[in-house]
Amino acid sequence: MRKDEIKRYVLEYLVDESILPSTVLETAITVPTDNKFELKRLEMEMNKEIRLKEMEREREREEREREEREMQREKEEREMQREAREHEFRLKQLELGVTKGSDPKIGLDTGEFDVSKHVKFVPKFQEDNVEEFFNHFEKLGEQLKWPRDKWSILIQRNFTGKA
Repeated sequence: MRKDEIKRYVLEYLVDESILPSTVLETAITVPTDNKFELKRLEMEMNKEIRLKEMEREREREEREREEREMQREKEEREMQREAREHEFRLKQLELGVTKGSDPKIGLDTGEFDVSKHVKFVPKFQEDNVEEFFNHFEKLGEQLKWPRDKWSILIQRNFTGKA
């Protein structure tokens, strides 16, 4: 027998013995057996839907995490490429003898003028072509933007190797 059937028999006995009033039988809740099965089936379906929704949420969460990891990996990859390009650029600068504040085209310091860095660009002096030397020197000085007040020092250093 089922619990609700036993309960019903006990209540009927108590009413027959006049221990409980007869109204108790009318108010006693009994769920027909087929409804119990229906309730259990509905409960199981509901639990199944809840599990499915939880699994869907978990799958969506994992997908978001995967996308975030992918975006982070791409960001790190771009950063590594940028750093590699900067490293290559610095290596090229070192090869060309260029430092910060320098003109990368000619490797000359654009800050304070350093004669020792520029003297190597002065053409070799030849006594038989003095006119050509000075014309060439002036063009070079203008192109490299040497201060005019340093030209004589560059020429002197070119001849003597001293400032």
